Amino acid sequence: MKQDFTLAKEELNSVGIVKISQDFYLKPEKRGRCYFVRSPATHDKTASLALYPNTNRFCDFANGNLSGDSISFVAYVRGCNNWHALKALQTYYGLMDAKEQDREEMRRRIELQKHEERRRKERKQAFYMALLGEIERLRCLAVIYSTAIEKTVFEPFSESFVYCVGELQKVNYKLDILTAADMSTYRRMKYSDVLVSDRPQWLLDVLMILSECGAFQATEDEISEIKAQRDFELTREVGEQRRCKIDW
Repeated sequence: MKQDFTLAKEELNSVGIVKISQDFYLKPEKRGRCYFVRSPATHDKTASLALYPNTNRFCDFANGNLSGDSISFVAYVRGCNNWHALKALQTYYGLMDAKEQDREEMRRRIELQKHEERRRKERKQAFYMALLGEIERLRCLAVIYSTAIEKTVFEPFSESFVYCVGELQKVNYKLDILTAADMSTYRRMKYSDVLVSDRPQWLLDVLMILSECGAFQATEDEISEIKAQRDFELTREVGEQRRCKIDW
C-alpha cells in the first residue's frame, strides 16, 4: 500500500495540485506564486487554503495550518480517508491503466531518488563532523601556542617564539573562517559589494582548509557545483533564484 501511494504521488505530480483542485473542488485564484481556494473548514468568503504548484502541496491557514500532498488534499475537501482519495484520483485520471513497464520505470526512479537523498545526507553529516573536528583541533593548537607565548616558554623574538606567533596567526585565521557560520561575520572578513550570497565562497574556503588537513575531501562534482553557484551569484539578474545542489 505504501508503494501505491508513492507511485501515485509521482504520477499526480504531472497532473498538479492546481488542476486537481479544479477537477475535485474549486477553481483556484492565483496570488503571486501560489493559488488559493476557500477552506472547507470555514464559511468565510475569503480564500485561505493555499495551493503550492512547485511542491504540489497545500496549507489551510483557516484550520491550524493543516497541510499535505495532493492525495491528502482530496481526502480533506471530500471528507474521506487517503485511501479512498487515492482510488478516486487513480480512476479519474486513468492512472490505474498505466503500463507495467511505465510503473517499473517509476519505481526505479523513486529508488534512485531515495539513494541520492541518502547519499546527500551522508555527505552532509561527514562534512559537518569534519568541520567540527577541525575546529576543535585548531582550538587546542591555539591554546598551546598562546600558552607558549604568554608564559615565555621560548625567549622573546627567538626562532621558536616567532614560529609560535606565526602559527597562532594561521590557526586563528582558519578558525575565523571555519566558525563564520554567521554570514555577516564572513562578509566583514572578505567584503564584496558584488556577491549577494557569501555561502558558496565560504564553503570553498572551508573545503580547502579541510582538504589540507585531510579531514574531508569534496568530489570534483561537488566543487564544480559550488563554484557554479558562486559564479551565478556574481551575474544573476534580479528575481533569478538558482539554488546550489549542495545543501551543506
